[in-house]
Amino acid sequence: MILTLAVSGLDVLKWIGYVLVALFCLMLMVVLHELGHYTFGKIFKFKINEFAIGFGPKIFSKTNKKTGEVFSIRPFPLGGFCAFGGEDEESKDPRDFNNRPIWQRIIVLFAGAGFNFLSAFIVITIFFGAYGEYFPVVGEVYQHVEYIDGDNYQVIENSQQLQKGDVILAINGEDAYSLLEYNRLSELIAKSDDKLSVLVLRNGEKLTLNIEKNYYLSQSDSGEVVSKNKGLGMSLGAFSPQKLSAGKAFCHGASFGFDVLRVTGKSLKQVFSGRVSVGESMGGTATAIFSLAQLVQAGIPAIIYGFCILSVSIGIMNVMPLPALDGSRILFAIIEGIRRKPLNRKIEGTVHFVGLIVLLALAIVLDLVHFFG
Repeated sequence: MILTLAVSGLDVLKWIGYVLVALFCLMLMVVLHELGHYTFGKIFKFKINEFAIGFGPKIFSKTNKKTGEVFSIRPFPLGGFCAFGGEDEESKDPRDFNNRPIWQRIIVLFAGAGFNFLSAFIVITIFFGAYGEYFPVVGEVYQHVEYIDGDNYQVIENSQQLQKGDVILAINGEDAYSLLEYNRLSELIAKSDDKLSVLVLRNGEKLTLNIEKNYYLSQSDSGEVVSKNKGLGMSLGAFSPQKLSAGKAFCHGASFGFDVLRVTGKSLKQVFSGRVSVGESMGGTATAIFSLAQLVQAGIPAIIYGFCILSVSIGIMNVMPLPALDGSRILFAIIEGIRRKPLNRKIEGTVHFVGLIVLLALAIVLDLVHFFG
């Protein structure tokens, strides 16, 4: 009994450690985001009142006597902010946010997401070059068959060229990295003609296999099953990290954000089509922390990969035109430029305030649905 409690206590301590590391990663993303606003605010000489890490009452603050800027640390590590002078009100100070040129405001607003994208690009590019991107590994290889008449078939002897343990690097010249997009390999195979050029890594040697897609015979709980669609006749075993050249690491790092955006779009499409429940694919802050904590448990490569995915996701979310987010403020600035005069500042401030409350409530609801739905 005592031993069981000790083991359970150790597991709890481990999970507390995982959560703390996850919180640190999340706060790092937030600080980078706010640092983007701050950096370009300083470049364009905006008036900055405060740069804060965390929410809640101040537990530490320091005022720059020269600029009047306040740097503060707050107890709840779930966000932060860079407060500009005159963001939601009329003022006469030419350095206040709403008195600066519209193009400068748009750049400052976008800079937060820009720093999230840039940091993810730098980290993931180094990761791809130093550690590697993940490629699928062949698990089982099945016998190919051909249909004779109706559902009758015969086995094609000596037709398998793939071997168990082969790392699939490319299909018809397109990289087959698959950790971010698990179905990428299937999609590459499906969109190809019946004849494919498959680049594999076998026992440390790269081989190009010219393979023709066939029907294949596999095993299931109900016995032998013959495929109804042509394919390579294999199952996936695992994923294997393979270092990329500097050029490939740079190019894949540059496209990484678009890959995350595409996967996010697919997930949202599945939710709205009813194929996947909201709780399975969406969540709030607690869900993000829990997911990161699970990656922390998996090791440093998983932490880095997860950090970059979440950093890009935060950037994407913040440029969406939702009230209280940077995208909404950018939209208001664009409307002001088109109208050549601002909308009522009090109305805009109310929209952002109400939007913030709604977003916080939505995050809580999504977390509840994710964990208890």
